[in-house]
Order: sequence, then C-alpha cells, then structure tokens
Amino acid sequence: MRFGICTGPENIELLEKLGYDYIELNASKMLTLSEEELESIREKLNASKIKCEAVNVLFPKTMSIIGGTTTEEELTEFLHKVMKIIQFLGAKVAVFGSGKVRKCPEHLELGQGYQELVKKVRLTGEIAAQYGVKIVIEPLSRVETNLINTMSEGAILESDVAHENVGLLSDFYHVMTNHDSIESMESIKKFDHIHIAAAGGRRYPLSEEGEEYREFFRTLKKIGYTGRVSIEGKTDEIEKDAVTALALLKKMEECEYE
Repeated sequence: MRFGICTGPENIELLEKLGYDYIELNASKMLTLSEEELESIREKLNASKIKCEAVNVLFPKTMSIIGGTTTEEELTEFLHKVMKIIQFLGAKVAVFGSGKVRKCPEHLELGQGYQELVKKVRLTGEIAAQYGVKIVIEPLSRVETNLINTMSEGAILESDVAHENVGLLSDFYHVMTNHDSIESMESIKKFDHIHIAAAGGRRYPLSEEGEEYREFFRTLKKIGYTGRVSIEGKTDEIEKDAVTALALLKKMEECEYE
C-alpha cells in the first residue's frame, strides 16, 4: 500500500522527510489560488519525491448540486475549471465527498435526489475523464449528508453511474461513525482509494486502542487492495503524529487476514 496525508502544500518537504509516498491536496483551496501560487506549488512537487496523487473537497460548500441553486451549466463550467487545476498538479484521483453540496433538500423526495445524484456524478466522471482523473465516491457520516452514507450505498451508486472514471472510496472514520459493516467490503470487493482517521475524535491514527484498524486492514488485504491510504484527520503536532501514524499504518499493513 501507499501512504499519504491530506494536508497543505507547505508540508510537501515534511512528508518526504518522514517517508510518506504522496500528498493529498484540497481541490477547493487550490481554486482560490493565483496562477503564480499554483505554479509555485507545482515547482515544489517537481523538486520533491512527494507528488500530489489525489485531491479531496472537490466542491466548495457554496455549491448545491441536488435540487439546489447550481445549474448543470454552472456545474459543467466549474468541473472544467477544477479539473484543469487537478491535472496541472498531477493528481489522478479526486474524492467526491462534499456532503453539504450533495445533500438532498427537504423539498425533494430522497429517491428523486438519488436519481439526480446519479446524473451529476456521471457528468463529473465524464468531464474528469477528459483530464485523466478518476472520481471516487465517498460515503459520508449521516451527520454530513443524507445521500450515500454506507459503503454498500456507494457501491450501488457507482454501479448506477456506470462510468469507468467513477470509483469508490472507503473512509474508516465514516465507516465507524455510521456503524457500517467492515465485512461488507468483502462483497463490494473493489475500492479505488482509502481515507483513515481515528473513530474517536477524527484525529491521526496513533494507537490501536479502542479502534478497529486491524480488522479494516485485514479486510483490505483480503480483497487484494494495494492502493493509496490517506490520513484525513486532525493533529496538533503534525510531525510527531505523522511519524507515529505511519508506523501504525505499516504495522497494520503487515497483519495477516487469515
């Protein structure tokens, strides 16, 4: 497996120093930067072993793509803009989380909201394909959204979208928060990206105590997952916690699943 952290470009050198494999940047934040600032980030990436292999927060919270104020034309224009930046930074995976943006509003039936989500995710995948980017659907906690909370729901959405540039993510924190079934990953079988943070407090994974990391990693190994695992959590001391977290993740990777 390959291990990275969801963090800002100011930590590129630190991640290289600590032995991580890549960085996962915030796409919405990248949208707010000037061309000069983006070029500076790309230069830092080019000079480092650390590359931006993935991005998260694809949509800013100001957008509402399900029964909301964002039109399909506006969404299309936005997607071309953000995908150009993602391509410029070299990322191959973009996480479709953005719970507020995809939430089904009260005035719309949930089934209608789901059908609209299928169309919007397919459109996102179609445009992403033009830039060599794969979209991964992120099931989120029920506190964050009312559409696509469990991994099985995410797998069904992926199937209904039916586009080769749309895949699925599993986030350990959301799995635990929703009391989702780790075992269900065995029937889903295929994931394209992983996020991880402690179930208790959504912080960097530092200890096995009170957590089900071992079962999660055993299941990933059982289904043959060898891809990226990004830490997406809070920390007060990034260097100290990143060292501990990487050691723990590598230990979990070595655990046997039988």
